[in-house]
Formats: sequence, C-alpha cells, structure tokens
Amino acid sequence: MGVGVEMEGWLEGRVTAGEVEAKVRLVMESEQGRKLRDRVEAHREATAMAWKDGGSSRAAFAQLLSDIDDARGKQ
Repeated sequence: MGVGVEMEGWLEGRVTAGEVEAKVRLVMESEQGRKLRDRVEAHREATAMAWKDGGSSRAAFAQLLSDIDDARGKQ
C-alpha cells in the first residue's frame, strides 16, 4: 500500500524522540511525504466509495452476513 513510514527501533521498542521528529518532518515537509499523503487520500476515497450503498465492500459484507445466516439455518 505504501501509506506509512517505518520508525527505526520499533521492533526493539525503542523509538527515540528524534526518530519521531524526523518521520513527522518527512511526512509533513518532503516531496516523499506529499506523495504519501496523496496515496492516503486516494485510499480514503476508495474506501468511502466501497462502503457506500451498492459499493463493493458493503455488498461483500451483506453476502457474508447472508452466508452466515444460511449456515446457521442448516444446523
């Protein structure tokens, strides 16, 4: 997806304040950060469309609920 930045030291549970500051600056001030924000916005819009009436996620969720209901009725 490419919608995040990795914090150095997170695996060890030791992310420094300097690392957080550097990543915030990267996201807020750099060209790479602008591209990341653009990707996040595109994903946000796609997600909103998928959950609208008639959207793919809403339809898939309705089908899942129907399948569960059918399976429960067969028990």
